[in-house]
Amino acid sequence: MLHVSFKKIWNGFTLDATLEIPFGKITALFGPSGAGKSTILRIISGLETADEGRISYGSEVWFDKLSGIHLPPQQRPVGFVFQDFALFPHLTVKKNVAYGIKEKKHAQEVRDLISLVGLSGYEHYYPAQLSGGQKQRVALIRALARKPGLLLMDEPLSALDWETRRQLQEDLKQILRQFNVTTIYVTHDITEMYKLADYVIALESGKVMRRGTPEEIFLGKKLSTRIQISGKVIGIESDPIMVAVTVMHEDQYIKTLIDAEEIDRMDLKIGDDVIIGAKSSDVILFKTLTKL
Repeated sequence: MLHVSFKKIWNGFTLDATLEIPFGKITALFGPSGAGKSTILRIISGLETADEGRISYGSEVWFDKLSGIHLPPQQRPVGFVFQDFALFPHLTVKKNVAYGIKEKKHAQEVRDLISLVGLSGYEHYYPAQLSGGQKQRVALIRALARKPGLLLMDEPLSALDWETRRQLQEDLKQILRQFNVTTIYVTHDITEMYKLADYVIALESGKVMRRGTPEEIFLGKKLSTRIQISGKVIGIESDPIMVAVTVMHEDQYIKTLIDAEEIDRMDLKIGDDVIIGAKSSDVILFKTLTKL
């Protein structure tokens, strides 16, 4: 278990967080911009220092203000994937990935990692020659190459177009499960959070507001559905009484009829994230908001 408890104050903003991150799971830090999500990752990684508190990873203490302990980033078993890729522009794909590997004889390992994300044949390309999705795949395997105990991902897909994000979400889920690496994933996209996270910590204005599974956080106990599917609205066909809403979930298209007045109340638009719940013979559709 990763135990995190700290306080940081700057520019009148107070970040006061206590987190327990289970090993081997994907934990999402979810909340609006400015909630403190990225700062939490930077403090856990050692890139920033808290004003007070303690961070421990199993039996190893990374930070303890009272004891004067502050393990530098290079001594923490942490991989970090940034929103802007942070690749070395002067290094090829092969050399970017190899940078994270400590062992000298790593040629086969580099080839295997590059193959894992579908980039075989791109070993000698430079970052400027890659698409956004390809750059993020390289950033991911470079972080995993050092075999981190903890992987931190700061909105890694937010700069990509929707179709690329959708595909990378699927790939990410499989790769992270395969490596079984403890992951903290920052996002404000509810569809992404539902697809990837085992556990969610919801933040607002520097404080933890809720914790639990995605269903517990956003649906609560009032909705007892047998099926819950998250997706994005890609079509709305209306008449004065009923509206047909088409939702894309992964590679599947789901169409359901909703009362026209209910659609108006939700102010539903194409591109909105939604959750479809099937309860007995009834279909329930909720518009989901990125801000709690």
